[in-house]
Amino acid sequence: MAWVFPEKEVAMERKRVLGMRVTFTILVSVCLLMFFQGSALAGKYGGILKVGIKWDARKYLDPHSQKGYLVIWTTQQMYNYLARERNDGTIEPRLAESWRSEDGGRVWIFNLRKGVKFHDGTDWDAVAFKWNVDRMMAPETKCYMKAFRLWVDRVEVVDKYTAKVTLKRPGYLIASFLGGIFKPKFISPAVVKRYGKDWVNHPAGTGPFMFDRMDPDGTTYLKRNPNYWEKGLPYLDGVVFKMYRDPQARHNAIRAGEIDMEMSASFEHYLISKSDPNLVVSVAPATPYGLNLGANVTMAPWNDIRVRKAILGYALDRKKVCRTVYHGLVGPKVNPCSSAHYYYEDLNDRYPFDLEKAKALLQEAGMIGKTVILTVNNTTSSYASIGTILKSDLAKIGVNMKIEKMEYITWIRRFYIAHKVPFSTPLSYFNDPAGWVQYVGPTAPMNPTQAGVWLDKEKKVNQDPALLKILAAAGKAIKDPERKNAFQALFRHLVDKAYYAGVTSPPIYHNFRPGVKGYRWRLLNLILDTVYME
Repeated sequence: MAWVFPEKEVAMERKRVLGMRVTFTILVSVCLLMFFQGSALAGKYGGILKVGIKWDARKYLDPHSQKGYLVIWTTQQMYNYLARERNDGTIEPRLAESWRSEDGGRVWIFNLRKGVKFHDGTDWDAVAFKWNVDRMMAPETKCYMKAFRLWVDRVEVVDKYTAKVTLKRPGYLIASFLGGIFKPKFISPAVVKRYGKDWVNHPAGTGPFMFDRMDPDGTTYLKRNPNYWEKGLPYLDGVVFKMYRDPQARHNAIRAGEIDMEMSASFEHYLISKSDPNLVVSVAPATPYGLNLGANVTMAPWNDIRVRKAILGYALDRKKVCRTVYHGLVGPKVNPCSSAHYYYEDLNDRYPFDLEKAKALLQEAGMIGKTVILTVNNTTSSYASIGTILKSDLAKIGVNMKIEKMEYITWIRRFYIAHKVPFSTPLSYFNDPAGWVQYVGPTAPMNPTQAGVWLDKEKKVNQDPALLKILAAAGKAIKDPERKNAFQALFRHLVDKAYYAGVTSPPIYHNFRPGVKGYRWRLLNLILDTVYME
């Protein structure tokens, strides 16, 4: 049967077809344009990127027990996290596709990403997840993330790609798994079982780059993972990490073209880098950590809150620090937390620059004419520059200050671990309130201020029971407004007690040689998967 259309309808049909053709042509043009733009933006495959990093004595690449610069930068390329924070603070799923809490936050269910392989060809699955968390909890691992051992009750395999974690008490567990410098990375159980203690010479993760070899001086070679689960990445054939003891030597190397990237460059070289036509300077859009003044409250005179408030608080001209040391790229802050965090609260009114108020407190404490020592590490001259500003202003009110420079590894051991350094410039990496149990309080593995410690071996007297209550509340908070309230209560307390007083969130920047493209800032996830060389 044939269909016969009236003349008017035929004309309308011709018009409709013509319109469809025009629309189709436009769509094809847009798609072609997007294709060619995408091709232009896509990275170029090949090339070996030579990266200069800060020196580190530790060359044992176990991401569960070691956390020096070499381990930080290399293992971020070799391993993945369950999830990581974006620059706006939202959470991006990685090895876990989704998660949920049950029983008021005491039980957490993780749905793991399917189709991911370790570098040795074995599967990433719930068995591997359980093995890694169990290893971090085992005392013999000497894991620096001790919160897992103190917090996690048990880990169970529900099915191949589902894991269940039961906590000893309710808590915001996902915060402990978010990507960053001091967060869990997942290694292949099969490699450890095969090689025993020698597995660190054959490490295998799920990251974009695989371990190749390490020279006796610590220079580490990584190669492209051809089976990386993020299709099309990485672009580079490999990455070489070379350590430098002297920040100036590292900067000279990037300017001379001996390396292609100066990762987390020292800020004293910022203006020189900006003026060098052979360097491309990339500054992070958000700084995910805070630079602070911190004092050991169990050591005199820092056991006197008047001294802490005067020197950590009122006597430091934070605006001058930001203007002269950091060239106005960042602003002053008293809150020890990163100003990039979405719960950040401006606490600058707690300690405005006020030398008269500082002098009055120091007079009450009998500190006029006395001397204090500020110990800074040698990774950047910025810390000593901050000390110089503070020293000059303290001298105006009758207090002397000496600045002691210490080699970085020695400083870590003496300040963070042995608690032998009374006054220094600690960094705070834990943004989420649930994470700060690792940084303050009686069970914190790295507690340079000794805030919240027990005053006797029988644990009958704690010097700050209020801090313990705040930490407990922060650990239990699962959703807003409880989480925001816990976050702000914790940092207000740290500031009011002058355990920590923030200085600023210092800018992070990298230097690149021309032709190195594609680097993406993702807070402290300093990963080179999108980098390519023209």
